[in-house]
This record gives sequence, C-alpha cells and structure tokens, in this order.
Amino acid sequence: MAILERLKKMQNDSGKNRLVMILDGMGVAIIKKLLDKNGFFASHLTDTETAIIPATTVAATTAYRTGKMPWETGFIGWSQYFAETDEVIEVFLNKNYYTGEVSKMPQHTNTVKTCVEQMNADGKRAFEIMPAFAPGGAETFDEWLKQIVDTCNRETDAYIYAYWTEPDAALHEFGENSDNVKTLLRDMEQKVEKAFGKIVNKTDVLITADHGHKLLKHLFLTDYPDIEQSLLHPISIEARAVSLFVKPEKIAEFPAMFNKHFGKWFKLVTKQEFERDYLHAEKPVRFIGDFMALAIADYGLCQNRDVPHYVSNHAGITKEELEIPIIKYVINQGR
Repeated sequence: MAILERLKKMQNDSGKNRLVMILDGMGVAIIKKLLDKNGFFASHLTDTETAIIPATTVAATTAYRTGKMPWETGFIGWSQYFAETDEVIEVFLNKNYYTGEVSKMPQHTNTVKTCVEQMNADGKRAFEIMPAFAPGGAETFDEWLKQIVDTCNRETDAYIYAYWTEPDAALHEFGENSDNVKTLLRDMEQKVEKAFGKIVNKTDVLITADHGHKLLKHLFLTDYPDIEQSLLHPISIEARAVSLFVKPEKIAEFPAMFNKHFGKWFKLVTKQEFERDYLHAEKPVRFIGDFMALAIADYGLCQNRDVPHYVSNHAGITKEELEIPIIKYVINQGR
C-alpha cells in the first residue's frame, strides 16, 4: 500500500523532524468541495492516494500506526464478529455493538508494536500526539496543535504521528452540505497554518486522512426477512463494508437473493475475493464472513433501525471514500 510506504520513508528519514498529521475523514472530495482552492490545504495538495480498505478509521489508523495491513493486525472495521462469545464487538471500545454492554471477552488488542514504539526501542526519537482517549491526549484541537508545536520545537530529529478525530465526527452527524462542517474545516485549516508558523525547527510535514466520506441513506435487514433469516449472525464490520456470515444451506442461493434486493447499491464478493483483491491478505481473515457487501452508491446497510445510522459515512469503494490527500509542507527548509 503506497500510503504506508510514504509513512515508512518518513520514519526512516533523519536530520529533521518528520510530522505526519492525520485529519480523520478529510478526503480529497471534502477538501475540494468545502475549502478554498487557494487555501493552505488545497494549495499544498501535491498528490492523492487510495485509502486502506475497508476505508475506515479502525483499519486505516491501525495500519498507519503499525505499518501493517488490516489482515495482519486483525483490525478490519468498527464492529467485528467474535465466535468465542458470539458477539459483534466494537473493537476500539470493547463493547457489544448491538447491546452496548461491555464485551464478555478481553479487549481485542494489537500484538504488533506501533512504529513509534519500535523506533523508540531502536534508540530513535518518535512520538504520538493523540486526542483525549489516549493517555496524555489533547482535549481540544487547539491543545493538540500546541502539543505538536511544542514537540517540533523541542526535537530536531524526530518522527511525530499526530491524529485528530475531525472532521469525521462532524461529517457523520451533519454531512458535507452543513455549514457546521464547512466552518469547522475552514477553522481547522487556518489553525494548522498558524501553528506551523510557530515551529522553528526544520520539519517535513505530510497531512493526510484515513478515508473520505459520502452522504447516504440506509437500508435495514429487518425489512428483508429472506436475507436476515439466511444469516448465522448479525452483520458486522461497517454499514458500507458489510460482513455476511451465511447459513450453509443458503450459501448457493445467497448471491442471487442479495443482488435482487441490493445489487444496485452494493457489490457482493466472496470471502476469498475480498481477502485476495481488497485486503491483499496472505491468509484467511477470521472476521470476514462468507460474503462481503461493498457499497458502490449512496446507501448503507444496517441490521435494524436501533443501531447508529449516520448522515454521512465511509468504508465503501466509491472515489469519495477512497481518495485521500497528500498535502506536503516544509517548515524552515533552510535551517
């Protein structure tokens, strides 16, 4: 995956700070639609990349932090089915996706060291700057930027991985047509540019995202009893990248049944096809069902109306979701 190669190159560089800034959900389409073409982000947009698939935070940010693909880390999507306790679990939060209760099994953890951990173990200087959900994380965007500035001014040869949760959270709630999102993203852009002006040490910057976003409507399995009754477990992964574990006696007829209802909006692929063509996996992945339904239009698929369904979402295979920015900037190049 090219984006991981870019991050690896920055990790292996030396003689200056290297800052990787991840703004969750800020796909290329969002930048082009909501920001001025002469603004800081668009004017330094030098290239684009294809997001990690599934194009979702769990898969992508774990890949960014570890340098490993989702099939290697086991972090595929927001909710994953665990046979040990027969639960669909939100892997970052360790709670049952459908009941909200704490999972009955220990938290799904990544046994691969992060790149920052490995670099520090090798005697290099490396840091993660995160939101408040992580130890020492920032409560606000301003505080997050201050931590970045302070680290870059303290260090002269360090790799810094900085992740923030916006504009993704606002896009989920309001969508790209909302003034709330436009104001938020323009404010973030201005604050980032201002923060970079406070950094005195030479720093190479790469700003990117984990995925883009797409406005959507929703379909509910409870409205399609023939599909719902063909499944062994509730659906999992994401509303736009749906893992389907099918009863053995329904496997043969399932593709035709699914496509009759959803073929206009989803591409149905087998487990083997998804692992080979999308995950590029070198072994079977336990969380992938017999089929994966990949969104190709503006719909998400939910088990029922009780689960969260957002104004805008991601994890499908449309350009809006998959195209992420490569924004490059060099601070104090001559130092």
